Parts: sequence; C-alpha cells; structure tokens
Amino acid sequence: RAMIMASRAAPLVLLLFFVAASMFAVDASGAAAVAAAPGVNSPFVLAAARTQRKDPLDGLRYYTGGWNISSEHYWASVGFSAAPVFAAAGVWFAVFGAALFLAGCCYCCCPSRSTSYSRAALVVSLLLLLAFTAAAAIGCAILYDGQGRFHGSTAATVDYVVKQSGDTVDNLRAFSGFLEAAKAAGVGPVSLPDDLKGRIDGVVRRVSSASDELAARTASNSAKIRDALDTIRKILIVLAAGMLILAFAGLVFSACGLESLVYVLVFLGWILVAATFVMCGTFLLLHNVVGDTCVAMGEWVRRPQEHTALDDILPCVDTAAATEALGRSKEVNYRLVDVLNGVISNVTNRDFPPQAPLSPPLYYNQSGPPVPPLCNPYTPDLRDRACAPGEVAGPDAARQAWGGSVCRTADAGGSGVCATAGRLTPSMYAQMVGAANVSYG
Repeated sequence: RAMIMASRAAPLVLLLFFVAASMFAVDASGAAAVAAAPGVNSPFVLAAARTQRKDPLDGLRYYTGGWNISSEHYWASVGFSAAPVFAAAGVWFAVFGAALFLAGCCYCCCPSRSTSYSRAALVVSLLLLLAFTAAAAIGCAILYDGQGRFHGSTAATVDYVVKQSGDTVDNLRAFSGFLEAAKAAGVGPVSLPDDLKGRIDGVVRRVSSASDELAARTASNSAKIRDALDTIRKILIVLAAGMLILAFAGLVFSACGLESLVYVLVFLGWILVAATFVMCGTFLLLHNVVGDTCVAMGEWVRRPQEHTALDDILPCVDTAAATEALGRSKEVNYRLVDVLNGVISNVTNRDFPPQAPLSPPLYYNQSGPPVPPLCNPYTPDLRDRACAPGEVAGPDAARQAWGGSVCRTADAGGSGVCATAGRLTPSMYAQMVGAANVSYG
C-alpha cells in the first residue's frame, strides 16, 4: 500500500522537472533565435526578437509577425513553447492509465495470496511514503506561489495598459474642453468668428466620439482579460489544494490500511495530475504571452504614433480626425491670439480724443503706457512662428505684463470707465488673461 501511494506521488516531482525544463528551453530558444525580416502586415512589429518561436502552423518555421493577439500563428507559436508540458500530460495520462488498467486486470484475474513483509521493508515503505507526501506538499506550495506571482504580474500589465488608455481618454477630453473654452473666450463682444465656432463643434464631436470608443473598448477588453485571469487563478488554486488533500489523505489511509480508499485516491490522483500538467502548460503559455506583452508595451510607449497590433486593445484615433483636430487647434490658437491683439491695438492702446462722442467698450478713459501684445505662436498659414521683440509669451508672462496696466473704475463691477491711469479695466484684464490661458492651453 505504501508503494502504491509512493507511485502516485512520484509524478509531482516529474511535473516540477518538466515545467522547469520547458521554461529553460523556451528562454534559450528565444535567445538563440535567428533574426528574421519584419512582418509585412503592420508598419511596425512589436517584440519581434522575443516572439521568434517555431510555428507549428507554418512547418515549424520561426514566427516573425511579432506580438499580435489577433493572429492564430502567434498563439500557435507561443502555445508550441509549452508543448513539453502538454506532451507530459498526454504521456502521463496514457502510460499511468495503461498501468492502472493492467494492475486492475491482474488484481481481478490473478488474485495474489497474502504475503508478509519484513520490518525493514515496512520501514522503507513508510519512509518513501513520507518523502513523496512531502514532495507533493512542496509541489503544491510551489504551484500556489507561482500562480500568485503570475496573477500579480499579469494584473499589473493589464492595469498598465488600462492606465495608458485612461490617460489618452483624459487627454482627448481635455482637448475637447479646450476647444469648448476657446469658443466662449473673448474680450467683451469680440470673440471667434461664427464659422470657426461651427468647425470647432464638428471637431469636438469627432474627438468626443473617439474618446468614448477608446474608453468603451478598453473597459470591455480589460474586463474579459481579468475574468480569464481570475478563472485560471481559481483553477490553479483548486488543483493545488486538491493535490495537497489527496496526498495527506493517501498517507492517512495507507497508514490505517484502508486499501479500497487508497485505490480510489490513486484513480483521482491520476486524473488530477493530468489536469495539473495541462494547467501548468497553460500557465507557461500565458507567462510567455505576458512577457511578450511587457516588451511590446515598452516598444509601443517609445513609438505610440505607429500602427501596431496593440491597436486591437488600444484603438488609435482615425488619422484624418487627428490631423483635422491638430490643424483646428492651431487655427483656434492663432485666431484667438489675433483677436486679443486686435483688441489691444485697436482699443486698449488707442488714444481717443476726449471730445469724441465715444463710450465703452471703445472709449473708457484709457491712458498710460501701451499694453504689450501677446505672442502668436503661429503664422497665418499655421506655421511655427518666433516671438517678436516686445511681445509677451505665455499666459503667465501676459498676466504679469498686463497687470501693471489695470486701472480702477468707479463701479463695483470693474467694467466701467477708468478713474485712474491705466489701459485695462479689471473686467477686460480678467477676460484677456482667461483668453490667453485658453490660447496656450
């Protein structure tokens, strides 16, 4: 009976050996893979060097398509990296199943006569039983610890992807907010033209649609990945706990001489060990996928503008929409600064004769040193432009430079006629600083 339990526990030691050997073989094959030409299906191949594994769907030639979770060749190649463990599961299931069948036939057809064992044989059997039970417990502990680390690293990878997507969504929504604020910016009755406001509305709709789609697809994909990870984690925990329970139950039943229960445990152990082999192969497969994903994410962060296989998880904004949004943002910046400078040159810095029949907003008793214009970062054809001498660059510089030109008004609202020297009423100053903040936002 002790030998039966020993034969049942021995495969756990072999399981650890196969997992370690398979992981070493995969890492060695990845390091020794011959560099291949980049794939032609995407402009930029992610994790090209790491994903060069033999592809069983392509005559065992090296896979060169890079990280691509939508490609069956990628999954075939990464699945082939765990082939030793899956093969061990098949061999174990077939060989031990045949051994159980032969043992059952011999027990039924050729019942053995009762035999007695020496004290030394019993002691050796007990020691072997204890040793293999301890090995089974260690194997279960390693399996439990491994699934915990795997789940942690994989969850961290998913969180990183989701964070990148969330940052992109926030940036898109902030850009939409900038355009909406630019529509309302101005000084008094002077603001952006109506035709530009209409074009801004179109861009805002497209950008908002793109951000909503990105957020929805990321949430859906991350939920599916987390569900799969949680399922795998639960299965591995159940397998580890089941193997540990069977090992200690077999030890107790063998010590108590309960042969029929020991035979039942041997049968259950046969099934459970095969399932453990399969799950460890799946664990190794996903371990390689996570490693590929980490490398792919690192390369994508350095080149986010490229079209890659990561677009399946983080969809890119349409190129035409992105180009239009960029051009419209430059136009908004240019036109808004142009509006501010127009107010400064035509109203704020203009000295109207006292006898002129004018009233606010054109004449409000402005006087004193002229207000410096705001630097426009773009030319009329939306090319980059350097600031000219005397211009203030940025909202902070404008706030400081314009602050010395604010007068005091008689009314509490700060929008009437200046009662002291100055070129800007408090109300105009607040509107101009707000518009400058938007234009450089």
